[in-house]
Amino acid sequence: MGKDTSDVIIIGGGVAGLSTAMQLAKRGTSVRVLEREQIGNGSTGRAAGLLGQLRGTAEHTRMLMDGVEIVKGLETKAGVEIYVQTGSVRVAETPDRAQEITDLVEMGRSINFDIDHIAIDQLTERMPHMHTDDITAACWCPTDGHLQPAELAAAYHKVGRDHGVRYQTNCPVTGVLLDGNKALGVQTPMGDFHAPIIVNAAGPWSHLVAGLTKSTLPTAALGHVYLTTQPHPDHPVDRLSPGFRNRHHRIYGRPENGGLLVGMYGEDCPEHDMSILPPDFDMSAMKARRDDIHLAMLIHAAQQRFPWLDERTPMHITTGIMTFTPDGLPFCGQLPDHEGLYYCTGFSGHGIVQSPAIGLIMSELILDGRSTYDIASIEADRYWDVPGFQDRAEIQQRCHTMQGSYYGRVEGKTAA
Repeated sequence: MGKDTSDVIIIGGGVAGLSTAMQLAKRGTSVRVLEREQIGNGSTGRAAGLLGQLRGTAEHTRMLMDGVEIVKGLETKAGVEIYVQTGSVRVAETPDRAQEITDLVEMGRSINFDIDHIAIDQLTERMPHMHTDDITAACWCPTDGHLQPAELAAAYHKVGRDHGVRYQTNCPVTGVLLDGNKALGVQTPMGDFHAPIIVNAAGPWSHLVAGLTKSTLPTAALGHVYLTTQPHPDHPVDRLSPGFRNRHHRIYGRPENGGLLVGMYGEDCPEHDMSILPPDFDMSAMKARRDDIHLAMLIHAAQQRFPWLDERTPMHITTGIMTFTPDGLPFCGQLPDHEGLYYCTGFSGHGIVQSPAIGLIMSELILDGRSTYDIASIEADRYWDVPGFQDRAEIQQRCHTMQGSYYGRVEGKTAA
C-alpha cells in the first residue's frame, strides 16, 4: 500500500473521528486521520464533558452505559484518568419537571440503570454550595460523572497510534475525489490522499465538507458558552461533588478545580458561518466578551441555583462552537448519493460523551455493513430529500430552534 493510500480516511481529529479511527484500527484497518488544525483543538477542546448516561430512550441510555465501560478500558491502556465518577443529580421545581424525573427514574430502572429519587435534605448534604429551598424533586445517578476531554482525545490518539493510525495535522481537506459516485480519496494542500472509504467527522465544518460533493447535510454551527468559577472560600465545591442538570433554568454543571463549571442551553445562541472564517481559524483562541448578552443570561440563570455567583465572581469563560442537527441527534452512516462516503457528526453538544460508543458503531457500519445497536434514530439519511431540510437558511433555523428547546422541552415517556 502506498504512503498516501489507506483503507479509510477520516476527516477531523476531534473525539468522534479519533474514536472511529481507533476502533477501525483495532480491527486491522489502515486509517489516516486528516485534521485541519491540531488534534482535539476544535469543539472537543471546548467541551464541558458531563457524562449523564440517562437519556429519553432506553437505546440511547444503553449506548452511554456501554461507553463508560469502553472508557474504563481506555484508561487502563493509556494509563491516564479520563472518567471522574461523581454521580449526578437532576432537580425539579415545577410539577412538569417533577413528573419528568419520575418518568425517567421508571425508564432507567426498567433497563437496570442505577437511578433513584433522592430526598432534598440528602441533596443539600451532598451539594451544600447549591440553593435547594425551592426544589421539590430530584434523582440521583451514582455511576454518572464527567469525562476529561483532553485526556479522552489523547487516549484515543495513543491507542490508535499503537494500532497503526496515521495522523496528519494542519491538513485541511479542500476537495473529495470521486469516480462517478464512489469515493476515491481527498485533496489537501499537502497533496492527494486515497482511500475507498471517507468519514466526514469535521464537526462544525462537516456541512461544508459535504458540500464538496454537492451533498446537503442538515447541520448548523451554533455558539455555546460556559463559566468556571475560581474556588470560593465560603462555597467550596468538592472534586467529587455531583454533576447536575436543572432543566427549568436550562443549566448544567459539575465541579472543576475546586470551583464550579456551569453551562446553559438558552433559548437563543450565537450562529456561526463557518464558510467565512479564515483558513487558520483556531477555536481554542475564541474569547467571549464580558458584556456578551449570552454570558449575562448564563450568569443570571446560574445565580438562581447558586445565589453566591454573580458577574463579579472570579471566573474563566469558555466559548466554542457546537454542531447541531434539527432533532438534536447525530448523523452516522452514508447518504444515498455517494458510495463509501460516511458521516459521523452533529452531536449537538454531546460529542465527548457519545464518542466511545459512536466509534464502535461507525466501525461496525463500515466493516460489517450494520451495527449491533438500534441506530434508526441517528442514521445519516433520515432527512434525505425531505422538504424543509435542503435549504441552508431553513436548516439553520431548524437547528437554532432545536437548540432553544433542548433543555426547554420536557423529557419522559413520550420523549425522543
